[in-house]
Amino acid sequence: MAQDVNDYETIVVGAGAAGLAATHRLHHAGRQVLCLESSERIGGRCHTNTDIFGVPFDMGGHWLHYADINSFVPIGQELGFELYPAPANYRHAGSDVSGADLLERFAAIDAKLKQPAEGEPDISMAEALVPQTGEERTALLFKSLSTGRDLSEISVKAWNDGLETNNWFCKQGFGTIVARHAEGLPVKLNTPVKAITRTPRGVEIETPEGKISAAHVIVTVSVGILAAEAIRFDPPLEGARLRALDGITMGTFNHAGMLFSPDTLPVEPDTWLSYDLDDISGDRAPGGGFLCNISGSGLTSMVHVGNFAKELEVAGGDAATEFALDRLVEIFGSGIKAGFKKGHTTRWGQNPHTRGAYSGTRPGADGLHSDLRPAHEEVIHFAGEAMNEAERVCVSGAHKEGLRAADDVLATL
Repeated sequence: MAQDVNDYETIVVGAGAAGLAATHRLHHAGRQVLCLESSERIGGRCHTNTDIFGVPFDMGGHWLHYADINSFVPIGQELGFELYPAPANYRHAGSDVSGADLLERFAAIDAKLKQPAEGEPDISMAEALVPQTGEERTALLFKSLSTGRDLSEISVKAWNDGLETNNWFCKQGFGTIVARHAEGLPVKLNTPVKAITRTPRGVEIETPEGKISAAHVIVTVSVGILAAEAIRFDPPLEGARLRALDGITMGTFNHAGMLFSPDTLPVEPDTWLSYDLDDISGDRAPGGGFLCNISGSGLTSMVHVGNFAKELEVAGGDAATEFALDRLVEIFGSGIKAGFKKGHTTRWGQNPHTRGAYSGTRPGADGLHSDLRPAHEEVIHFAGEAMNEAERVCVSGAHKEGLRAADDVLATL
């Protein structure tokens, strides 16, 4: 006999920032909601690990971008965490130019970027500027690092649509704020969703443990999961959404974390350290940048992206840590090895729950983010960092998209 009543009013798929925000909104509105998470923890791509090094290690999101409008600045402060503006500590190895002057020079390089005129086809960052100097190579590396992809995969139009940003840090880790804010929410871990089917009553969600029915579902998985069709939709996704998934794709962004004894590296806490690259091409940025002595903890993280990050993932073992440590030895001398304690590298490109670190816009795909937002078959809603125009690829943007989707559901319940 057919069931007449759904198991839940709303199912949320994914317990990252967007999914947790949607669940939080619905739960505190007194609605019947359950969040299903495929992995063994909450937080998604914003996760702080304290077991590896004994100090907070943000394995995903670390920078609280757009601090003036970032949702997690007031949330973190209200929860009692130590938040502070990112210090203006910047150093380029081998240069006696001040950090502020170097950043001004990098900003001037933006003026050299070949901008497509209105109506002309979009171009990639690799086409917009072929670096001639070490400064230009470093400036382009910054752009690659901030987008999680190689220059040939960065839309110039999308890059120039981004807002100016000021950044904050959290001493206890960004992921800790996300996790604490989600305490007490109805989340079921280790429960991947295989299929979502439209029914006369709403939706039916298929999991390894069986099927769950609901009036609505909010899907907050990454665009990498959607594009790979890891979740089967019936009726299938189509049209503008599929075109957007082809143009807004996941990048690879990893942290090679290295714990040193205090005062091993001769830099101020939270110093951003760059160095000259021998080469940078449209397909590969063979290097990274360092955030040193994070919050004074002795932890330093080399961030690296794109095809280079994928190569290090494939190499496995300690390849990324060894590469990062070798670069620091070149900069500071072999004496720092005595203070090195331990290393660990993330591998977001090989994570089956995300299939990448965060989204980015390929050339020609600028403006397609909004096509990911509309509900499918009226009751299948979507949210995530890839859909937020104002705070693209940011944890706060994902949070706000989760709230938006929850409000859409509340308006119909």
